[in-house]
Amino acid sequence: MLVTILPYFLAAQVAVDDTSRQSEWAMYGGECTYDVFVMMSLSNITRADDNFCSSIKSELKCRPKGQDSLSCHFQNSRIRHPGPEEGNCTNSMGSVPTRTRFIDEEPFEIRFDPRGIQNLVVHRTIPRWQLDMIKVIVSQLNIGFEVLERRDRFAIMENSTMGYCEVDVKFVHDSSEENDDDEHEDGSVEQGEKEGEDFEIQFMSTNNKPARTLDEKFHVQKIREPTRCPRRTIYFFGNEGDYSRGNGELYMDMTDSTSHIMITKNKFKSLTMSAGVMKMANKSHVMRPHQNIVLKLKRIDLARNSPPEIQNPASTSLFAFSSLETIPEDA
Repeated sequence: MLVTILPYFLAAQVAVDDTSRQSEWAMYGGECTYDVFVMMSLSNITRADDNFCSSIKSELKCRPKGQDSLSCHFQNSRIRHPGPEEGNCTNSMGSVPTRTRFIDEEPFEIRFDPRGIQNLVVHRTIPRWQLDMIKVIVSQLNIGFEVLERRDRFAIMENSTMGYCEVDVKFVHDSSEENDDDEHEDGSVEQGEKEGEDFEIQFMSTNNKPARTLDEKFHVQKIREPTRCPRRTIYFFGNEGDYSRGNGELYMDMTDSTSHIMITKNKFKSLTMSAGVMKMANKSHVMRPHQNIVLKLKRIDLARNSPPEIQNPASTSLFAFSSLETIPEDA
């Protein structure tokens, strides 16, 4: 049974041997579950060795809706404040959204074109701070270019939370799968757990048909320079505004952002590491925010019902702090 993972880009061939279950899969299709991990830190607050940290874990569930869309929602979201005994964290950081100000489980849709994410469809009344957190997480599913690209290195213009940015894309020829899982995570996501169905990831062609099997590891590195983003917006996870204008009590800017997308026959992982500078108005002392966002395919299960409809829907781009637009009735 063929299940779409990312429209125009990835599918999974799921092993369903029971003929009675094949009819169930044909009716509702499959649902992908991703582990989500967000790690935020702020260093050099009062001393050079300060490092205040917070982390967020969640699950993102997505299933195909039509040829070019995914219907998604979050669940099991929780916030942790790592203590001094964990890694490089000297203190916990409480400046991220609290339990009552976090992503809920309302459905939303991600619409794709052959280059990646085109826009999101959400409930019109969703708070903007919540929407921006969704955008920065689901951006890990944005490829940004057509997979048939053959050059080892090239530049693209890509939509992201920071705007329409120039990105340096590099194919990494690396056959090793070692250290893929723990280098940028806290290691607490269960390893080797067996859930869902056996599957094999494949590339898709532009008409959403299987194009070719994944014979070797697919590893893409994307490097962004925020200064090369026309009309850029600077967003760190949980921010309620763009503090890069320097017209308030807080100034914050992003200095670099690098993403990796790694795919094998049975694994999909996308991560983005971003760093910046932050300081208070009228003060020269510079603090340094960092964030790591990881999205990893955990399992594929049989969906049990039809994808939900978005009530009072509105469309929005991936740009942080962007407005909602009315969706035409015939869209």
